[in-house]
Amino acid sequence: MTKTAFLVLKSPQEQDPTHMIRRFSEMEDASAILVEDGVYQALMPASADRLSKATSQVLVSREDLEARGYTPNELKVGKAADYADIVDLIMEKTERTVTV
Repeated sequence: MTKTAFLVLKSPQEQDPTHMIRRFSEMEDASAILVEDGVYQALMPASADRLSKATSQVLVSREDLEARGYTPNELKVGKAADYADIVDLIMEKTERTVTV
């Protein structure tokens, strides 16, 4: 079970969330949840690589991914998840959530 879920809302051009993730959590205790423009973090190779080194789990909002014209097969890191799975992770499987 991860202790901290980091909810990432912004694209890699706007923000690199890995600095904050590393500052507040150890890799094995951190998961990243990518929603809205944050889904681009899992599509761009450099940002996907940074996320894979900073977190133990990456979930990408399937709805936000598809709304931007991408499919789960195009992800460089993580797996696509429905909102229900994301809510379950936040509410039941983590101790705290940080929005970055």
